[in-house]
Amino acid sequence: MEEERRTERGKGQAETGRRPEPASPSPIVEGTCGWGRIFQLYPDHLRVHGTVYELRHLSHIRPVYRSLLGIPSARLELTFGQQRVILRGIASPEDVRKMVAYLLRSCPQARLLPSPGGEGEPGSGESAARRGSGSAEATTPMVEGETPTALMRALAPAGWQVARRELLQRRRARLQEERERRQEAAALFQRPGRRSALKDPLPPVPVPVRLAFGERAFYCCQATLCNEQLRPFAPPEEAVRDHGLLILTDRRLIYLGRRCQILLGYDHLLQVSRQRNGVAFLADHWRRRELFTMRRPLECVLCLEKLLWRFQQERQLSTLMKVEVEEQSESGDAASRERRQHERRPGSEPVTR
Repeated sequence: MEEERRTERGKGQAETGRRPEPASPSPIVEGTCGWGRIFQLYPDHLRVHGTVYELRHLSHIRPVYRSLLGIPSARLELTFGQQRVILRGIASPEDVRKMVAYLLRSCPQARLLPSPGGEGEPGSGESAARRGSGSAEATTPMVEGETPTALMRALAPAGWQVARRELLQRRRARLQEERERRQEAAALFQRPGRRSALKDPLPPVPVPVRLAFGERAFYCCQATLCNEQLRPFAPPEEAVRDHGLLILTDRRLIYLGRRCQILLGYDHLLQVSRQRNGVAFLADHWRRRELFTMRRPLECVLCLEKLLWRFQQERQLSTLMKVEVEEQSESGDAASRERRQHERRPGSEPVTR
C-alpha cells in the first residue's frame, strides 16, 4: 500500500511539473528582409533579427513599393525616436501593407510619410489605411515600369548622389568652357580676308620685369607650376609646386614664381603639349616636363606657336645673312690675295737704289 501511495504521489508531482506554460502570442506579421533577416510584428513591439523595438516610440512610417523587371518588392522605413530602422528587400508587398495598416491603427502618434519618388498622396493614404486593412492598398501605389538605374539611384546614399551630381555639373561646365574657347579661337584666327594666323602681328604687352635690350613680351598670364607624376588617388593640392606669372617674349619663356624662376630660350625648347587645363614644356636640358596650369591654355599655345614661327624665321634669316657675309668676306680675301700675288710677279717689283 505504501508503495502504491508513493508511486501515485510521484505521478502527481510529475504531472504538476509538466504543466504547460502560457504560450507566447503569435506574431501578427512575419517575414524576411535583406540577406535573410527575420522580422516579426507583435501587438506591442517589433522584433528585427533579435532586436526589439517598442511600438510606443514609433513616430514615422514610410513604405516604398517597387517592381523591377516584373518582380514586386517593398521597403519599409520606421523611425523610433532618434533611431531609424530600414527593412529592405521584402519580397511580399502584402506583408508591408498589413504592417502599415496595423501600425497606423495601433499607433495614433505615428505619421505616414510619402515615398522618396513621390508615389501617392500621404494624406489620402494615411486616411485610407486608418479606415481598415481592406483599403490599405491605397496608401502608396506600386510603381510600375521602373528602370534598374532609377532603383539603384533610389537605394544609393544621398551623399553619393550629391557628389555625382556635382561631378557631372563640373564636367559640363568644363566642356562648355572648352567649347567656347575653341569657337572664340576659330572666329579670331579664321576670319575671311585675313592672312595666316602665324603671320599676323602680335601686340606687345607690358610686364613687371626688365627684359634684355631689343626683347619684347607678347603674352602674360597667371600660371601654376604643377607636377605631372603623382601617386594614385592623390589630392590635387599635392601637385601644386608654385604660383606665379608666365611671360612669353620673342626670345624666351619666363616664369616668375614665389619660390622659383624659370628661363627657357626657344632654341632649347623640344616639345610643347597642350593638356586639359594647362600647357607642358620639355627642354633639351630638363629631365622631365614642366606643367603650367592656367585659365586659357589654348590662347597660350596659339600665341607661342606664332612666336616660335617668328623666332625660326629670324634664325633662318640671321643664318642666311651670316653665310652671305662670310661669302663676301671670303671673296674679298681672295681678291686681295690675287692683287698681292699680281704685285709680287717678277719684273713688276719696284727697283730700289
